[in-house]
Amino acid sequence: MIFLDTQLETKYISAKKGKGVFAKRFIKKGNIVEKGHVILLANNDYEKIQDTILYQYIFEWDDPDKPDYQNAIALSNCQFFNHSYKPNLEYIYDYENQIIEYKTIRNVSKGEELTVNYNGRINDKTPMWFNVEK
Repeated sequence: MIFLDTQLETKYISAKKGKGVFAKRFIKKGNIVEKGHVILLANNDYEKIQDTILYQYIFEWDDPDKPDYQNAIALSNCQFFNHSYKPNLEYIYDYENQIIEYKTIRNVSKGEELTVNYNGRINDKTPMWFNVEK
């Protein structure tokens, strides 16, 4: 079952953390909660936006068939999924359709923040480029 964004709520958390996405209802493990359609960003354009606010919202895009486009910007709530070393979501890149799909890896309670591990693997504890709130 795919939940439309009526099941998700994006809201401001704090000046340090910014916005986050929260479940508006209980979501069972294994459900797709978001499909973020992406716009591929040419490598030479990536350098142009490094000093802009958009830089905070770029995803690495490692499509082996498009080496000139190693980054992307998604157009959905997924831009506001915060990082956690104990995430409740996993994400999968669909290079053919240029989508990032987000699926729950455990049950998510109503009101709980939806999070991913920015390292790409659920159990990867590699340090982030920012201080991680616990």
